[in-house]
Amino acid sequence: MLSKDILSKLSRHHFWLVPIFLLLASFAIRFVYLNQIQHIPIFNHPVMDEKYHVDLAEKINEGLDSPNEPYYRAPLYPHFLAILFKVTDNSLYASRLIQNILGSFLAVLIYLLALKLFNRKIAFWSAVMAVFYPTFLYFDSTLLITSLMVLLSVLLVWQLYRCQEGSYRQFFFAGILLGLAGLARPNILLLGPVLIIWIWLIIKPRIGWKKAIINYAIIGLTALVVILPVTIRNYAASHEFVFIAWQGGYNFFIGNNHKANGWSATVPGINKSWEGGYTQAISFAEQTEGKKLKYSEVSDFWYHQTWQEIRNYPATFIKLLFKKIRLLFNGYEIPNNQNIYLARQFAPIIKPLLFNKLIYFPFGILAPLTLMGLALSLKQWRKYLLVYLFLFAYTLSLLLFFVCARYRQPMLPFFILFGVYAVYRFIDFVKRKKLKNVILFLFIFLLLTVESNHNILGIKPERVKAEDYLMLGNAYLEENNLAAAYMDYKKSVIADSTFARGYNNLGLIDTRRQKYVTAAKYFQKAIQFNPEVVESYINYATTFILKRDYKTALKILENTRRRFPLNDYVALKLGMTYFEAGQIDNAKTAIKNCLQLNPKNETAKQVYREILKRLSSQK
Repeated sequence: MLSKDILSKLSRHHFWLVPIFLLLASFAIRFVYLNQIQHIPIFNHPVMDEKYHVDLAEKINEGLDSPNEPYYRAPLYPHFLAILFKVTDNSLYASRLIQNILGSFLAVLIYLLALKLFNRKIAFWSAVMAVFYPTFLYFDSTLLITSLMVLLSVLLVWQLYRCQEGSYRQFFFAGILLGLAGLARPNILLLGPVLIIWIWLIIKPRIGWKKAIINYAIIGLTALVVILPVTIRNYAASHEFVFIAWQGGYNFFIGNNHKANGWSATVPGINKSWEGGYTQAISFAEQTEGKKLKYSEVSDFWYHQTWQEIRNYPATFIKLLFKKIRLLFNGYEIPNNQNIYLARQFAPIIKPLLFNKLIYFPFGILAPLTLMGLALSLKQWRKYLLVYLFLFAYTLSLLLFFVCARYRQPMLPFFILFGVYAVYRFIDFVKRKKLKNVILFLFIFLLLTVESNHNILGIKPERVKAEDYLMLGNAYLEENNLAAAYMDYKKSVIADSTFARGYNNLGLIDTRRQKYVTAAKYFQKAIQFNPEVVESYINYATTFILKRDYKTALKILENTRRRFPLNDYVALKLGMTYFEAGQIDNAKTAIKNCLQLNPKNETAKQVYREILKRLSSQK
């Protein structure tokens, strides 16, 4: 017979076989997916938030990281990406590969957490599901905070469970993870106050209230120490108190103004690009207040505006809140920057794992199962309290802002755990021949599945297709492949004949090709189908400027300024056109207006110097 020591060693060896298998399987499928999506044009030419992160990471490595202002967005990921760029010599592929290696540990963490909460079967199948879950594959290969945030969230909850069994040191590590997660997404810090429930109900009965409060303080103080360098850096840069980033107020307005839809990160009348939103968020606040504002005051302004909107439209706010709850459990992967389903066209490995025909798979099935699993787990609420609290705090933080696929990702590991638990309980009902339970389970599951697969967004397939072609065309434009870009823009307006941005970008290419007449017609169509996009007006005026028809161009730009009085680029373009037309005094007035709206506009400063030189030479 084998001795007890040998059996113990074999048991420990066998235990680590499963995590190693999960790690290798996770990396293998991610590696295949990463290599398949290399054919997507945006892989090497990131757009929107990915481009923002790439640009900022490069500035960080060059020492040009916004030295005179506090962080606009939480800084952890741009600095993390800057490190990856240093290690990989700015390789986008290698940086994505390292993220995939890190993401491969998620299934292992889910397995270890599930062992604490459930049994080996549930732990194994939950981890296997994480290996193949399509949005984990997708976001592990994007240059966004999402992948890192998911890892930090699971690590944090796992560490908090370790605190129930450990010493002060375990609470210290939990505080570090909470602080890092806060530097990734500040909304996660809402978990801090909520943890007092866990301290009171779980920790206090075990070690007494004094030690429990000390442990709670350790978590909070350690998290603050992790965050403190960012706060100090913000103060040193701007001489104002900004805890992590000052974007919160504007995001709060985006998610809760009376025209908000609960998922789109845009505001009517404000530029949809992050640069435009950043500039106009400041200029609108300063114009309204009639004075120069600090960045923290800009954020406070938008918080105040939001609460005013809520007071003015209480019924709309309540309706919007209810819609956000539905969106949170809706199976459709709501886009924020990119349509996730586009990956199906380039990565065959993800096709059977992700689709949106008939049902929104897999989240349209996972969400109903999760809700049922949570309900079935309530009898053992003490065991699962930490997960409940995390889901509650994170859900509340999403409802305060807006809901989309990448923002709900940190909840998915816990959704998977309770979704698999629900299936486990259903199988148990069947085996034990509990017919009433089986029928009730299936009935509730059917109702929830119908709700989760309802097209609540009302997004038309033709518009989604048009958006996809536009994004691909933009990537081709980045690499100066005009023919390929033009073809995709054409496809976008064929898919949706009212797609304004497609017409706008067709006009841009025809402008480059000096086909000013057809370009002007495209810009007119863009304005017709979406009169709220300022770029189309400016581009339309440019076609006349290039033909030296300054009279027509100035008429268009004057009308545009009246329509968009807070847009600094309109004022800049108007001033430059006046300058070219020889109307120097009008040019000076327009450029001064531009600098009032955006004092950091370097082009406007340069043009203003040229205007002063011209005026000086005329005297």
